[in-house]
Amino acid sequence: MTIATRREVSSTLPLVEDDHEQVLIRQDPDTGLRFIVAVHSTVLGPGLGGMRLKRYPGGLREALDDVMGLARTMTLKASAAGLDLGGGKSVMIDDGRTDQREARLEGAARVIESLGGAYITAEDIGTTTADMDYIARFARFVAGRSVERGGLGDPSPVTAESVFQAMRRGLAAATGSADLDGRRVGVVGLGKVGYALATRLVDAGAEVVGCDLDPARGKRLASEHGGEVAPSAEAVMAMELDVLAPCAAGGLIDEALARSLDCSVVAGAANNPLTSRAVARVLAGRGVLYVPDFLANCGGLIHVSREWYGGDDEAELIARAMDRLDRAIETAEAEGATPLEVAERQALERVEAARR
Repeated sequence: MTIATRREVSSTLPLVEDDHEQVLIRQDPDTGLRFIVAVHSTVLGPGLGGMRLKRYPGGLREALDDVMGLARTMTLKASAAGLDLGGGKSVMIDDGRTDQREARLEGAARVIESLGGAYITAEDIGTTTADMDYIARFARFVAGRSVERGGLGDPSPVTAESVFQAMRRGLAAATGSADLDGRRVGVVGLGKVGYALATRLVDAGAEVVGCDLDPARGKRLASEHGGEVAPSAEAVMAMELDVLAPCAAGGLIDEALARSLDCSVVAGAANNPLTSRAVARVLAGRGVLYVPDFLANCGGLIHVSREWYGGDDEAELIARAMDRLDRAIETAEAEGATPLEVAERQALERVEAARR
């Protein structure tokens, strides 16, 4: 195991900053486990964030950059949502093998347990509530478990609901109307959250066009809900849309793409969908409102935080987060800034006030 509090960060990922409290890397040759935990901040509380199982073509270096960026985003998300939580995240590198899944999950659980509560894990891309149930056999610091095992179940529908609400707030600010009836919305990624969001949009009267690397998900959307299926993310982003909803992995929109998007609002479930903060400024310069991802997708964190802490009603917590989104959009307009810059500043101010 490697434990570090300072790591060199690639300049190609400017959303990542080298201010994490600790980063742990565990590699186990017996099981093939390659696992990283990043704890960005525990000032407001333990760092709660999901465990991501994902292929990384760039190997450990790419995975490290990803988990550090995600951990910092979780700090922003928890603070912006008004939660007493810090920011943490973990990633397990997927090598395509499934025969060692349980052994690797156990190894990851023991790393999490060794942190003594600085990091609480939950499900994420590539992991499930069943995985969290299994991890809970070896570690205490787990949320996102099944209802049968004392948890609150899958957080994906709640994430989709907060994205839906944020999308409406973004449309209201950008176009003067929050109504989704007749709006054309492109959803990139039809996984657990993206699919739930797409169906919610269809129910609201939106014209949904979606895409996913798994063709079966698109076919299901078309057959069960009447959505349109696009062959690729590039095809969706080339369309004339009212809203673009990135709901897959991060880093989807760079400055070049931001200069060509034809939409009024970008609001989705993906963490860090922009390659840099400068992309939000490019979008704003073209009249496209970017809804800060950590406010749009905070519903899932709110859901699992209630499993850990209990507390207020989910709908009320989401409503408070959407009020903060409204204020960030209004302040950004008054200051000539982007909502992303304002929301991030306000989230970090709350952390700094707690630190003092």
